[in-house]
Amino acid sequence: MNINDLTIEEKVGQMLCFAFHGTSYNHQLDTFINEFNLGSVVYFARNINKTNEVARLNKTIQERAKIPLLIGLDQEGGSVLRIMEGITPLVGAMALAASDQSKIYDICRIVGTDLKHLGFNMNFAPVGDVNNNPLNPVINSRSYSDDPLVVGECVKKAYRGFQDSFLLPTIKHFPGHGNTSVDSHVGLPVVKSRLEDVYKTELIPFIEAINDGIDGVMMSHILFEAFDKKYPASLSYQIITKLLKEQLGFKGLIVTDSLTMGAIYKNYSLSTIIEQGVNSGNDILIFCGKADLVEQREIYHTFLNLVKNGKIPTARLDESVNKILKLKQKYCSIEIDENIFKKNENLILSSQLQFGSITLVKSNGIVPISKKDKILLIFPEIRIASLVDNENQSYHTLNQFLDVDEVIISQESKNFKEITKKSKKYDKIILATYNVKAGDYQQSLFNQLEKEKTIVVSMRSPYDLLHLDGVENYICIYEPTIQAFQQLTIALYQNMFLGKLPVQLSR
Repeated sequence: MNINDLTIEEKVGQMLCFAFHGTSYNHQLDTFINEFNLGSVVYFARNINKTNEVARLNKTIQERAKIPLLIGLDQEGGSVLRIMEGITPLVGAMALAASDQSKIYDICRIVGTDLKHLGFNMNFAPVGDVNNNPLNPVINSRSYSDDPLVVGECVKKAYRGFQDSFLLPTIKHFPGHGNTSVDSHVGLPVVKSRLEDVYKTELIPFIEAINDGIDGVMMSHILFEAFDKKYPASLSYQIITKLLKEQLGFKGLIVTDSLTMGAIYKNYSLSTIIEQGVNSGNDILIFCGKADLVEQREIYHTFLNLVKNGKIPTARLDESVNKILKLKQKYCSIEIDENIFKKNENLILSSQLQFGSITLVKSNGIVPISKKDKILLIFPEIRIASLVDNENQSYHTLNQFLDVDEVIISQESKNFKEITKKSKKYDKIILATYNVKAGDYQQSLFNQLEKEKTIVVSMRSPYDLLHLDGVENYICIYEPTIQAFQQLTIALYQNMFLGKLPVQLSR
């Protein structure tokens, strides 16, 4: 497709990416293609039932479109998976860093190939953020490490795996979301780090990936005061054009994180978001949110009117659309296989990496466990840590594999005295924790248990340890997935803990 053959309306459509509702071709998708000339769509878990349905839908979308679409999703791994069944499971970033890092390329290429067979051609991954703030509420174990050099090496392996399977990767969240204490889904994080500190930490993984040849970058909704005191990165000319494109020399695709997130949508008008978002240098503006067609039509026409009124130069459109069309030639094949299946050797590798990630941080000698031990499992009700997590994952507990006496606790639990009294009758207690915060119910219960016989299993944040005074036995699994529970059970009984902690803990 030649850019000279496109109308202004078509060029505007190419620079937009929308979310949608439903699991089959419908009026909303038809509007995207025939009214908006939309360039990209993004899937969420709500759009996915069975993999063969996804494959058929992606095939239909591409067959109906005049210009092939970039069809993307967040398949990061661990707690952020849009496709949870039917393809090779992708272990999350921090778990991969704790395991055999030399296999990151292999697992990402396998997963990339699976996604490609389903008709996807873009993945909003890998995460290049350095998790150098233990209080980070949204990145945490989505990051490979708190060490920028480790993150850089892991990111290069991961993106190459995706890109070599002809799945367009977008390293995120530039220039780095690790040193924040606010979730940008709900508010605007501000980073006050000095310029030299940002270059020594946050930027290193992105620079590594850019110099290595990655084709995509996703912008963050973070105000980096060292670069721009007025606009967050996703709307900042100083960060996108001056830093990313000119100083770092990135020539690939630049996409925003969803512009309906609280950090942006609560603070700027729609016209400002679009005008500033395009003129600052983004190639694709992503809008997810409620994915309402009326709102999407308003977004499209607001963008179009800004171009027609001269507030967005056509030269700025042409620069981005040329880049989009070029990358579509590379990535938008329609070789879709509706009968995708999980190959045994791929499942074995995924399981091996998950097993290799299980990390024994502290032990007083009560690990391993045995069938003779009388064990009480205390398990928290898992509630999503961030809006990026899948909201519809089936609720599972470690007891699916341990098969011991179990108590489920939650913020509303009132029976901690009864649980503490009951726990005294057991040889060992396994307390599973999920994103412990100072003063929360998990910390309160732990303080009442017998520390010497309690094994704490951190199911997502390794930093749970920082809130548990006197912990004597501590294990990290980094993600509360079925595969992680299964491999943890094996490790507990076999006393084989191969994982190496990818972050620094002060206790």
